[in-house]
Formats: sequence, C-alpha cells, structure tokens
Amino acid sequence: MKEVLGIDVSHYQGKIDWDKVAASGKQFAILKAMYEAGSHNIDETFEYNYKHAGDVGMDRGVYIFIGSSSISDPVKDAKALLKHLKGRKLEYGIWLDLESDKLRAKGKEFIRNLCYVYAYHFAQCGYFCGIYCNRDWYINVIPEDLKYDFDFWIARYPVNDNGSYNPLSPIKPSESYAAAWQYSSKGNVPGIQGKVDLDVDYDGITKLELYKSYKNTVEKIALEVIDGKWGTKDSTPTRKERLESAGYSYTEVQAKVNELLSNMN
Repeated sequence: MKEVLGIDVSHYQGKIDWDKVAASGKQFAILKAMYEAGSHNIDETFEYNYKHAGDVGMDRGVYIFIGSSSISDPVKDAKALLKHLKGRKLEYGIWLDLESDKLRAKGKEFIRNLCYVYAYHFAQCGYFCGIYCNRDWYINVIPEDLKYDFDFWIARYPVNDNGSYNPLSPIKPSESYAAAWQYSSKGNVPGIQGKVDLDVDYDGITKLELYKSYKNTVEKIALEVIDGKWGTKDSTPTRKERLESAGYSYTEVQAKVNELLSNMN
C-alpha cells in the first residue's frame, strides 16, 4: 500500500509558503473554498492557495462545511461553490464536512437526501464528491446508503496528538470504510505558521479521475419511495422535489413504483 501524505487548510493558516510545504513531502492539499453562513463568500486565501499549491505540483481538493444555511438551501449552496470554482481542476474533488450539530439533529433521512443533492450537482460539473466526518458520525449518524455510495475522509486523533503519523496506530481507520484519514489537528509543517491538519490518503483512493457512480437503480429508489423514505406529494420538500434534486426522474421512479405496487397486489 502506498500512502500519500497531505494537509487541509483555510485562512486560519495565513499566507503559506507552498514551496516549503511541497519540499517537506506533502503531496496534496484540501482547501477551504467558501464560507457557509449564508454569504457564500470565497475564503480569503483560496485563490492564493489554489494557484500556489498547483504551481509546486500538489494535487488539490476543496471542502465545504454543511451548516445552517447549507441545510436550508443545499442547491443554492452547491451552485455558489461551483460558481466560485469556475470549472477549475480538482484532483481530490469536493468534500462535504458533516459535523454540524444542527445537521445531526435533522436525522439520517435528511442527511441522506442532502448528500445526494450535493453529489448530483457536483457530478454534473465533473467533480468527485466525498464525505468528511469523525468516527462517531460515521458509526452513529451516517446512513448505510451513503457508506456504500461515497468515499469517506475520517477524522480521528490520538489522545496525545502531537502531529506525528503512525501507520500502525490502533486508532487508524480501516481501508474497509475509509479512503483517507485526518490523523492530526496539531501538525507542524515547514512553510506554515502555527498548527495545521494533517492527512493521509490510502493508496490514492480518493484521487479519482472519473466520478464514482453514486446513483442507485430506479427499482431500489422505487422501493424506498414505497417504504416512505422520500416523503410524499405534500411533504416539504415534496417527494418530486427530493427525487429531482437528487438527480432522479420523478416520472420514471413513479412508474416503477406503480409497477411494483401492481405486482404486490
């Protein structure tokens, strides 16, 4: 297994000397691209970090925090990020940060639908979409469908977190469910003042040239509709709105629902 070491950064790291970062052996960087909080303003350091990380040959991805404004209008949120990105190359795609208590309170079905909405819009522009969360979220909050359909970047730090990487650590997330591991929030990297998050990508798993198919079969979605997982015509949002925002044809799914119900009678 060939593991790739990297970092994730935002304006909190200030102006980074990317030549020194690359010389230290870091090969990828996940960048904060946009504020949530309703403003959708671009992170103050994103343009600089995107350009200069690329200039030294580092692979780049971005992350977006799913907070209160994102919860209320994920489509607007996704489109705002895509507008900022302007089709730029992202070797490590776009990651959804799912550690908001407000999002957790919404429940598994809401989280499931929300992630598919984001993934659909990002996929339309050719971007891979993964999920970032801690181990507690992965075990207790993330719906099973998402575990099958998305790559996961798991945050888990040792009690005595000092920024060192131990490939044999007992807390290291298994490759059976994780594509990458954020192993420290207290890293020291040449070219960066202060602490920085440190990451390891397992064997380049997250560096996908083609978007990983996340969409389920029409029959599977139809069965979920029958089971009540996609709301009703009177719910908010409606079943039709949920299905279409997630990239499914409402007409096609409803036809399959009718066919399945007919066969059950």
